[in-house]
Amino acid sequence: MVQANELRVGQIIERDGSLLQLTKVSYTQGQARAAGNVQVEWRNVRTGQKQSLRLSPSDKLDRAVLSEEEHVFLFQAGDELVLMHPKTYDQVEVRAEVLGEVQRKFLTDNCEVKLLMHEGEIVSAELADEVEIEIASAAPSLKGESVSNQYKPAETTTGVSLKVPSFIDAGDVVVVNTKTGEFVRRAKR
Repeated sequence: MVQANELRVGQIIERDGSLLQLTKVSYTQGQARAAGNVQVEWRNVRTGQKQSLRLSPSDKLDRAVLSEEEHVFLFQAGDELVLMHPKTYDQVEVRAEVLGEVQRKFLTDNCEVKLLMHEGEIVSAELADEVEIEIASAAPSLKGESVSNQYKPAETTTGVSLKVPSFIDAGDVVVVNTKTGEFVRRAKR
């Protein structure tokens, strides 16, 4: 059980036999003696249907019991991702929508994917918080620009556009946050 005021985006709760993944959680304070409330939006994991609800901070919800399994991304076939278990070499196909839209952009060969399962059913997948990815093209740097803290547009080998510091060039490998899609640092190689 988890109280409504402890809910966080990405958590999966069980309600009326459905698995619901929280997509947005906002808290409002009450005035005077009135208690605040918690506004949540969630997506039904099985149907994809979205819904919102207002809860009291003391309301209790059932947190889904999930197990985690590490897999390796092999390739994408249509809207299915083909993943392999690193120890048993079993391959599994997963709907691409199970992995968030932002994270799908950072899938590279042999990238680690964590599958979250509920009673043997895959309900969610996520990449590591940070991944290393190669820059395919970057705008040229101007002389003297390295002193300032300016960013320039660049594109990764997977086609993602992002802003990088002026010292990053095509061919460099950078670390990117998979949740926000932002540059973190140059990778150490």
